[in-house]
Amino acid sequence: MTEAEIISKLNLGTAKEIIKGQPNSPLGSLLVELAQDVTDQLTASLDSHGIAASRNLRQSIRPLKVTEEGGTVSIPIEADFYWKFVNYGVNGYEVNHGAPAWGTQPPQDKSFHQAILEWIPTTGTTLPEGFQSYDSFAWAIQESIKRNGKQPRPFFTDVVNDKLTEYLKEPISKLLGRSVEVAIVEPWQ
Repeated sequence: MTEAEIISKLNLGTAKEIIKGQPNSPLGSLLVELAQDVTDQLTASLDSHGIAASRNLRQSIRPLKVTEEGGTVSIPIEADFYWKFVNYGVNGYEVNHGAPAWGTQPPQDKSFHQAILEWIPTTGTTLPEGFQSYDSFAWAIQESIKRNGKQPRPFFTDVVNDKLTEYLKEPISKLLGRSVEVAIVEPWQ
């Protein structure tokens, strides 16, 4: 949807309602539309990088509720915590891909091994020759990732960058009738 189409669909209301930025306000509606557009771009970027596997990452990317606090209007986009490992890669103990140091991970209900074991069937992979079970295959995958890491596939940074900031700024500025500052916060730690 183009910027003009988004703005033309809005019932602008009063200037006070526009600036207030409540979820059902014109600004809130515009932000929801823009956030959905960013979400669509992120899922298209997943495809362009060949990131499909179980499709859980794709399904987890979604905009959240528009909020206003202290004159700042926000609309977060969430994704499963491992998006950063896909986007920035993971360093192995033998191969360095230049990935950031991640710190501690959020608590999980399953181990790395269990996650791999559950992931294998979603890929359609049959048990390779030489493996006695999917459990032994999962251990081999886990060890390979620890040793070699994973190369970055920048589906996120291909979309969320300075070009996106400029793209978002223009329709918001037009709606409000004044210049605005658009800041993209990337909570990857």
